[in-house]
Amino acid sequence: MADMKDTRAPGGKSRPVLSGVSRDPYVAELRQQVLTELQAVSGSVELASKLNPADAKEQLRKAHAAQRAARLADSAAWLSTHEATLLDHFADGSEVVPSLIDPMVTPVRTPQDADLFRFATLQWSVPVSSGYGRRTRFLIRDRHNGKLMGIFALGDPVIAQGARDTAIGWDKANRNAKLYNVYDAFVLGAVEPYRQLLAGKLAALLTLSNEVRDFLSEKYANNKVGIHGDERVKDPTPVLITTSSALGRSSVYNRVTYDGSVMLHSVGFTKGFGHFQFSDQLFGQLLDFVRQDVLADPTAKVGSSKYGSGPNWRFRVIRTALKALDIPDDALNHNVKREVFLAPTAVGWDEYLRGERSDYVPYDLPVEKIGQYYRDRWAVGRAERRPGYQFWRKEEGRLTTHLADRQLVLGMPSGPVYGRVDLGSYSLAVGTAKRRITGRPSSGAKTQGTAFLSRLEGASFDITVADVQWDSGEREVFGYDPGATKPLSLLHERAPISVSPSGRFRNMSVLDLSVVRRRGTDVSAVPATPDSLADVLGFDLGTALDSLAEGIVGTRARLLKDKGPTGEQMCVVFDETDHVLPAVVWALTRPISLLRAINPDEPRPATPALQRRPPRSDELILDE
Repeated sequence: MADMKDTRAPGGKSRPVLSGVSRDPYVAELRQQVLTELQAVSGSVELASKLNPADAKEQLRKAHAAQRAARLADSAAWLSTHEATLLDHFADGSEVVPSLIDPMVTPVRTPQDADLFRFATLQWSVPVSSGYGRRTRFLIRDRHNGKLMGIFALGDPVIAQGARDTAIGWDKANRNAKLYNVYDAFVLGAVEPYRQLLAGKLAALLTLSNEVRDFLSEKYANNKVGIHGDERVKDPTPVLITTSSALGRSSVYNRVTYDGSVMLHSVGFTKGFGHFQFSDQLFGQLLDFVRQDVLADPTAKVGSSKYGSGPNWRFRVIRTALKALDIPDDALNHNVKREVFLAPTAVGWDEYLRGERSDYVPYDLPVEKIGQYYRDRWAVGRAERRPGYQFWRKEEGRLTTHLADRQLVLGMPSGPVYGRVDLGSYSLAVGTAKRRITGRPSSGAKTQGTAFLSRLEGASFDITVADVQWDSGEREVFGYDPGATKPLSLLHERAPISVSPSGRFRNMSVLDLSVVRRRGTDVSAVPATPDSLADVLGFDLGTALDSLAEGIVGTRARLLKDKGPTGEQMCVVFDETDHVLPAVVWALTRPISLLRAINPDEPRPATPALQRRPPRSDELILDE
């Protein structure tokens, strides 16, 4: 953007920073608060630059965590009133039939629509923008079951965007003349469980649909608009839709096709400038500071939030405040480079936008045909390859569980925000509850313990696993589900996996690897070998556990220098606070191993993939 390079104080009315200002306790405190928030974000971004793409995106999500937490906190009272009703609009995985998905697009018209849109945006780890100027929100529902699939919102684009303008071939005059034909998808995405069926690609295609184009054309027809004093009635028909990824390179928007044609074109990346690293609360303080302590005229444009101040107003406020606080202007460079995509909606779009032709030919993309293409191209095949979507429960989308206990005390519902590990035809919900139980650990003495519970789900079963820290000091992982159906009922409190301190590595635990075999009406665990694990799993367990939780697989002799008779026993060394890895190992070597031993046609599990991190044990409320 042009004004990104302007180091002068916006508006021309800012007072010079006096040496005495830096000694003001309030200003010094505000300056330190800015530096603290910037450091928190820059640390995650810097680490992300050194990681593989998947881990890098997780770090970038952490960079947005404080902003998301603030948004949830601001919405606490609203969530307590509306969440239960809104969750009914979301699907359980069992309600989704991929071959019958029938998307329909409706604009947000009613207060309930607006609430649903708001709730959906709060589901995402990266807070969404409010957009600028023209703003129209849409809901995507599955006509087959009436449930929400995704959302998008189209609004005015930023005036200057380097990658976009270069790709179009715009000069300033043509940009000012034709920018009204460009809309930016500032909100765009799918919600669970449709996200797992690549409905984000569907949402992107639907922004180009006939129905959306016609609605926008009618809504903004005959509007008198002005850019840089050029006020006239302009054609509002969308000729180009732009969007950008939230976390670096986008795997969702790349490879979005329709009938063999690429529909979203990557044209580069943003330069990493923005203001997400400044929380809404901090921005409010900076705005007050600029108005009260910096500007000679508090009503100057930089201090005004009126529409006419444009989308760069927030930048101007922050830049003015940073200058007064003696913080370098490059603090606005958060270095999160977002991938920029252009999605034309007509033949001749680029020539029209450059003023080289006076007309364009809109694409013919009815929602119905887009839906059919999505089903055939992505949904059905994805469901066959990744059946884990069917285990999703809409309760997993409950947001009040992310709020602090002090807010829950105010009457909000609570529940476990459990994690998810995708195992292909199986799914593991980690951290579903925590409770006190009574039992007999391997030592044989009856005692009590605290159980961290998880749940393995299959197409026709589910079974609970308990990771128990016994009061005697022992730790074990075993089936804890007297209601499980046969043959899984054989695992209830049997064939436990013992977890003990590694001895060699500080703050690390070890568990031995074994697989269960049925012995008449009982089960027994036999030491695992590479061949027996390969037969059950079909993937390399060492590589999988290293990727999942940095677990190290090997023999006790190699890892622990065990020179005794158990030296050749295979084991896993892992972080002593981790509850994911023990639950995954139990799921693979106990119920899944048992089912496959009884029925060779039982599907093999897929390589474990962490979909959502579980709560720590101390974050779960102990069930009474």
